[in-house]
Amino acid sequence: MKKTLIALAALAATGATFAQATISGNVGFSWQQSPVKAANGSHVQGFAIQDGEIYIAATEDLGGGMSATARGGFTMRGRGNAIADRDATVTLTGKFGALTAGAFRTCGSLAGVQSGVVTGTVYSANESNNYTPLDKCSLVDALVYSMPVGPVMLSATYGEFGSAVADTTSTDRGNTTGITFTDLGGVYTSGPVMAGLNVTVFGAVGALAAVDSVVRTRLVGTYDAGVAKVGLGYQNKTGGSADQYVASLAVPMGNVVFGLDYTARGAQGAYDRTAGYTDFTKTGAFAAYALGATREGDKASSSLGLGVTYSFSKTTTLNASYITYTDVGANDSANPVVSTYNTAATLRPAGTTPSQLDTEYRIRLMKSF
Repeated sequence: MKKTLIALAALAATGATFAQATISGNVGFSWQQSPVKAANGSHVQGFAIQDGEIYIAATEDLGGGMSATARGGFTMRGRGNAIADRDATVTLTGKFGALTAGAFRTCGSLAGVQSGVVTGTVYSANESNNYTPLDKCSLVDALVYSMPVGPVMLSATYGEFGSAVADTTSTDRGNTTGITFTDLGGVYTSGPVMAGLNVTVFGAVGALAAVDSVVRTRLVGTYDAGVAKVGLGYQNKTGGSADQYVASLAVPMGNVVFGLDYTARGAQGAYDRTAGYTDFTKTGAFAAYALGATREGDKASSSLGLGVTYSFSKTTTLNASYITYTDVGANDSANPVVSTYNTAATLRPAGTTPSQLDTEYRIRLMKSF
C-alpha cells in the first residue's frame, strides 16, 4: 500500500496528465402506436425501445490552454437489435476555438427549435423516413471549425455524404459519386433570445462535378419568457425543394412541461420526367434527389404534436405524446421512372398520392445518465 502511494505521488510530481473519460447516454422504453399504416390500414402497436444511446468521451489536457477530446457513440434498441455505431469524433479546443473532425449524425437547426416535449418514432427527423414534413437526419463525415465572437458562435463546415445517390447511411468509405457540402453558420445567444442562420451549399463530385449545386438556407430562433418558450424555424432549398416551417411552444409548470409542435412543408415539385431523369444538370436534381430522396411529387404536408413530460429528477422522465400527420404523399410504385443514377426510382406527378403517415402516440419512461 505504501509503495503504491509513493509511486502515485512520484508520478504526480512529474506533472504528467491523464485523459478524463466519461460515459453518458439514455434508454427509453415506450408503449406506442406507429404512424405507418400497413396495406390493410392497421398500425403496429405495443412495447418498444426506440430511444437508446450511449456515448464515451475521453478528454486530455494538452497544456497551454489546449485540450483534445475523442468521442464515440452507439445506438441501443434492446433485444434482437444489433448495437450500431453513431458518432465518432476528435476535437481540438483552444484559444483559437474548436476544430472537430469525424462522423456525425446531424438533424439540423429546425429540429433543434422544437419544444423537446413531443416525442415520436418518426416525428423527429431521422435517417430512415422521408415522409415527415422536416428533412430527415443525415449521417455525414465532416470537418467543423467553430469560434465564439462575443455573443455569436460562428462555424464553418465541410462534409461528405455516403457514396450512393440516395444513401446517407452507407458503410462505404470515401465519396466516389456522393454529395459534398459546405456550411457557414452563426448562432446569437443573449439572455432569453437565440437566433441562428445557416447557409449550406451541396454539390456532386467525380463525374458529376458539373451538376448544378443546391443551396439551403435555414433561419431559426427561440425566446424564453420563463413562463413559456417559443421556437420558430424556416428552411428554403433550391433545386425544386419545398419550403419547411416549424413553430413550437413549451410551458413549464414545476416538474411538468407541456409542449406543442407544428411542422409543415409545401408541395414538392416533380422534376422533368421527359428526359427519364438522365439529365440532372437541368435543375440540380442529382443533389436534390440525394437530399430529398422519395419526396418528388409529394403533396404539401404538416404535423401537429402535443406532449407532456413529468420529471422525477433531472435524469428520469415520463412522457406522453400524440402526433397527427396530414396529406403526406407516398411513393407511387405503379409509375416507376428509371434513371442513370437511380435505378430504383419511384417518382410521380405532384399531388396525386395517398397519405403515408396517419397518427402516432407513445408513453415513454426515459432514464439518462
